Amino acid sequence: MSAAADLRANDCGRGASRRTELFFWSVVGVGLVGLIWSMACAVPGVPWNPARLAPSFALARGLPIYAVRETGAHLGWIYGPVFPLWYLPFGLLDNPTLALVLSAGWNALTIIVPVGFVLWAVFRAQAGVVVRVTFCGILLLFANPTTLAGFYFLHVDAVCVACVLAACVALHARVWRAWRAGLPMAAIAVALAIATKQLAVIFVPASIVWLWREGHGRLVRAWLFWLVVCGGGLAVVFLFAFGTEELVFNLYCFHARNPWQGTWALLGARVLEMAADSWVWVTVGVIVMLVVRSRQRALLGPPAGSMIRLLGWAALWQLPVGLIATLKVGGGLNSVHALSYALVAGLIVLGEALTKHDAEQRIGQGQFRTIWLLPGIVGLLVMIIGIRLVSQRNVVFLPDRGLEQLVAESTANPGKRYYPWNPLITILSDRKVYPFDDALKCLWIAQLEPPVEAIRAAIPTGAVIFYQEPSQSKFVLNYLSPELRPAAFPKREP
Repeated sequence: MSAAADLRANDCGRGASRRTELFFWSVVGVGLVGLIWSMACAVPGVPWNPARLAPSFALARGLPIYAVRETGAHLGWIYGPVFPLWYLPFGLLDNPTLALVLSAGWNALTIIVPVGFVLWAVFRAQAGVVVRVTFCGILLLFANPTTLAGFYFLHVDAVCVACVLAACVALHARVWRAWRAGLPMAAIAVALAIATKQLAVIFVPASIVWLWREGHGRLVRAWLFWLVVCGGGLAVVFLFAFGTEELVFNLYCFHARNPWQGTWALLGARVLEMAADSWVWVTVGVIVMLVVRSRQRALLGPPAGSMIRLLGWAALWQLPVGLIATLKVGGGLNSVHALSYALVAGLIVLGEALTKHDAEQRIGQGQFRTIWLLPGIVGLLVMIIGIRLVSQRNVVFLPDRGLEQLVAESTANPGKRYYPWNPLITILSDRKVYPFDDALKCLWIAQLEPPVEAIRAAIPTGAVIFYQEPSQSKFVLNYLSPELRPAAFPKREP
């Protein structure tokens, strides 16, 4: 066969591969739209979400989100103020359903966009690679029960991981593109991450080790300078805005006194749970590496390898801290942010493989099909797994509007309704903060219980008490009339 015939055959093979890949991604795209829409509709019905957005609604109405121990009206916000500020625009709304649906979409973007941002920073000249690999990342997030839960539960972890990934991009740009603003921008991102969830402080030593190992030890002094300036400046602003005593009590004293819920046995159970949840990631990673290694020996270019090492150091340092956090009362695998960093590092490996094979001039027809169809085929299979995991939850395709009815009833009877597990309702109707059941329980467990008289004074007198079932506790009943106390759990001593 002549060279021209070979070229025509190769072009035909590539065209068929492109059309097949387009089919795969079209199916995957439709499936993802359905998954994300169902997620947005389900979020308003998850009992934990209104309580987590309550600080944003309180801020929007000029109400305090932090309280000292002697105060009875505790919202239980034990993290920095970045998360409530991140969702503040939705807290301005008076319709709770609309606010939660929009917050669900904002939460999804907070999870997804930073992944694409990191990939763009590494493969900025390869838009097709960035789009394909970002889609793969979204699918893999849906295929792991731990990361899937992040789409349904509005919590600080997505914002914290997003800030750390932004810091990685800025640091990488300073080292590889001599971006002069890289260090201060990265320092701002790290400060915001720590002011989102305190355990993000572990990224600081991870970043220093990366700079030193990459041969840029001369930047460490400047990096520490900017961390002190940006972190200190942000701390001063937040201490002035929210109160020094309030922040110290909620962000430090509570965590220092919060007891352990288990030791080595629980740690082993957490590790096994994390491994079981990540089986799809491991399987996909093995498949990709087998295909890549059979096609190309020199896989990673210097910039991609450097970003992978930065994410690797971040994951390595964060993993033990995240696992330790799961051993505290109320802790869970959502604190293991190392999973997200490891996933993004794996996506860069896949993106680098696609980039190198796409640039190869003498690529064979079979190779082209294998390499470029791999993300589409794997993506379709992973999406099917993700749909199965989502189907195990309460799949809905219309927003849950139960909160609207509760707010309307509470507005019609101001001061006569008390929802211990949903402070958002009375923040909207009464413009007041009433004690959050879980906050009182956690303070009691940490031996930081507020004065009983202050708690009773913060509960509206003569109000009807509504618990939305299933509720995780009925602890506030311990402080009410003797007739209600037998139903309280857990029980406190009289």
